[in-house]
Amino acid sequence: MPWRRLLELGLVVFFPPLLTLLGVRLAFTEAFLELLYKGVNLPPDPMPYELRLSVAKLGLRSVLSEEGMREFKNSGLFNYREVKHMEDVKNLLKVSFGLLYVGLPAWLLGLAVLKDLRRVGRVLFLGGLLLELLVVLVIFLSLTSYKWLFEAFHNLFFDPYSWRFREEDMLLRVYPMDLWYKATLYTALMVFVFGAVFQAVGFLLWRSGAKSVEGTHPR
Repeated sequence: MPWRRLLELGLVVFFPPLLTLLGVRLAFTEAFLELLYKGVNLPPDPMPYELRLSVAKLGLRSVLSEEGMREFKNSGLFNYREVKHMEDVKNLLKVSFGLLYVGLPAWLLGLAVLKDLRRVGRVLFLGGLLLELLVVLVIFLSLTSYKWLFEAFHNLFFDPYSWRFREEDMLLRVYPMDLWYKATLYTALMVFVFGAVFQAVGFLLWRSGAKSVEGTHPR
């Protein structure tokens, strides 16, 4: 039926952004931050490592909840422009993760509506393939011109002058560029693995569904 084909196409198209948002949400956790910090090239600073990590966690909490933002503001460690930028980040994440929390269940419901292993498998396979192509592009840009990618992303979602800070500002002291570089690569790799797993499952379902249909033909 035509509506099933349209639904299938929509599920394929929305697969990459939803799985990417899922990977980003997993990256915005203290466990992921701790893992990153162990391998980040931190510039010299009077603050000891544990204190810098603690302040970095404070910043993470600030963009995830109102309580965390209040704690961030009351710490006295950040100037007005830093607080304003983190509020902008918090608002962006609120919208992005809201789309994830609503979109993912809706996407799974759409998958269930298909009621056909071949179609489900095809969605997972093609969606995974599309996701992998996008991730490869992000990894390529990260490896070849990460500064441009970083600036393009920030200029797209934030005021071009709202996110540029001085080296002595706390945000740059606890979140150096190397952290964002590694965070982007690790998150991209995590999403790529997710996509590859779903693609493999989709291929198996696609093939098993095709074989079951072939087995119903009279001999």
